[in-house]
Order: sequence, then C-alpha cells, then structure tokens
Amino acid sequence: MRFVMCGAGAIGGVLGGQLAKAGFEVIFIDKIAEHVAALNEHGLQLKGVLGNHTLPVTAVMHASDIDFRPDDAVFMSVKSFHCAAACAELRRATALELPIFCSQNGVANEPTAGQYFRNVNGVMVLIGAKRLNPGEIVHTGNGPIGVGTYPEGLSQAAQDVAAALEKTDLPVYTTERIAQAKWNKMLINLNNATMGLTGLASQEARSDGEARLWMADVWEEGARVLHAAGIAYEGPPDMGPIEDRIAELRNPDFKPDVPEDEELKGRASLWQDLHHQRGEVEADYFNGEIVELGRHHNVPTPHSSLLLDLINDMAAKREKPGKYTIRDLRQRLQG
Repeated sequence: MRFVMCGAGAIGGVLGGQLAKAGFEVIFIDKIAEHVAALNEHGLQLKGVLGNHTLPVTAVMHASDIDFRPDDAVFMSVKSFHCAAACAELRRATALELPIFCSQNGVANEPTAGQYFRNVNGVMVLIGAKRLNPGEIVHTGNGPIGVGTYPEGLSQAAQDVAAALEKTDLPVYTTERIAQAKWNKMLINLNNATMGLTGLASQEARSDGEARLWMADVWEEGARVLHAAGIAYEGPPDMGPIEDRIAELRNPDFKPDVPEDEELKGRASLWQDLHHQRGEVEADYFNGEIVELGRHHNVPTPHSSLLLDLINDMAAKREKPGKYTIRDLRQRLQG
C-alpha cells in the first residue's frame, strides 16, 4: 500500500511522516513551493513528542505529477476550504476509484469527497501538531486516531489503513460510527478560535483558570445545539464525549503542566491560520456549523457567534494571533 497525502501541513505531516517512518511509501501533494522543495531536498523533519526524525519522502505540487496506482490510499489533509478543489484535482488526475480518507477537522469534508469518489472514509485525528517552517512538522500531542467508513461502517480499505497506522507510533482505533466521532472532534475544535484570538497555546489555555471556564462554556453551548439538532456524537474509547472534557475543565484541581520549550507548545489550527496570515480561517467549518444549526433549531449561540465574527475579522485583516484576552471576550459577550 502506498499513501498519497493531499496536504503536507501539520496533520498530513504527522500522519505521512509516521507512515514513512514505519516503512511505507509516502508521496505528499502541497501547494507551498518552499515547503515542497524542503521536503524533497532535506526530507521531512518530524519533531516533537515522539522524537526527532529525518524521513526521506517525495513531494509534488500537483496531483497530475503522480502516476497513481490501484494500491494507493489518499489522505485528504488540506484545509476544509480547499477540500473541493483538492478533490476535483485528484479526480482529474486519476480514473481509479481510490479510497479517500478525510483526516481534516470539521464535518463537511467527507460529503465533499463523496461528490468525487465512491469509497470515502473518515479519520478522527486528536493530535497536536504545527507547521511553522518549511520542511518541518512538530508533533505536540499524541492523542488517538479513529478510522472508519463514512457515514458508517468499516470497509476493507478502512481496515487496511488502520492496520498500517497501527504499525506507527500513533494510538489507533477503528469505529463503525466515524461521523459521530468527527462531530465530537468538531465540538473540541470550537475553541481553536479561542486560542487564535488570545494567542494561548493549548496547554496554556487548559492551565489558565479564566480560559478553562470560557472553553467549557463554548463546548457546552455546542453540545446543546447538537442535542437540539438530534446529532449524535461520541469520543474515542476510554476518553468519553465532550461532556467529560467540560467537567475536566471545570474541576478546580485540573492543572496540567505547560512545557517551557516553545517548540512543544500546542498551537491550534486557527492560531496557525492567523500566524501564516493566510487571509482566511476554518472557523466557518467549526463555529459556523454551530451557529447555523443553532439558528435552525432556535438555540442561542452567543459564544460561537462572537468567536466566529472576531476571528474572521482578524483573518481578513491578516492580524497575528493574540489580539484579545479571555476577559475581552467575556466583556464583549456581555455587551
């Protein structure tokens, strides 16, 4: 089995890097020329919680540069707002009905991929990672990876890919309810905007009293909306759903450590969007989902609405992370 990683950013870099380290052939597709050049010239520099590794990989800028094979499995790891274009490019590049594995955040990517390919699977990725420098991926948190066929079931391709991932250093499980796993992860991603707006690393946010309570409120609001909409969600095995994480944040005795080394600090995806000054963020696929569902089911969504408005405004102005404090957010919420 060969793996084609459509996107060589934080998540694609960790998954593809780990597969390469396990001995699988991996090809990356990425649109950042400097990043592609660095991967080809110096290998993927995979750093972080599982050690530092230099991994020989191949990287191209276009799907048409690849001679696709029947044993290929394609991981979609581009931003959600690039998913349709990436799927269309792949479809133009091959007539093969390759299995697609959507490893992005949010819940819109699998339906999008299904417009182009028949065998669509989901990958729930609960890890921390960041791409700040060309050719370099830093793995900051080694949470579980869930694999299943979309919208439900467990195809042979999903089983084969899960078996391949089990040869890596990543904790992997399979599920026949991948859509529910992705909805739970989407709730977690609601606070990516919080960390982008405040500039807090994930460990810093969880260790700060004010930030913890704010994050718990954001998650609780999201869960209320999904309950009203009748959308089921579930957490990984032995971790529980979002309610367990809400209780954890509200526990005054919960005081996780913050690494002193900046490299090991987790940086949420929306923090990275602002840092790279891309001009857009994925918040519409996280907080935007909750706002739209809340509007449809008459559930107020003041937290996600505020986060969505503020971070989209920052992105449009190409402002760097850290413009607001948690106290600023509370004051704006209260009017």
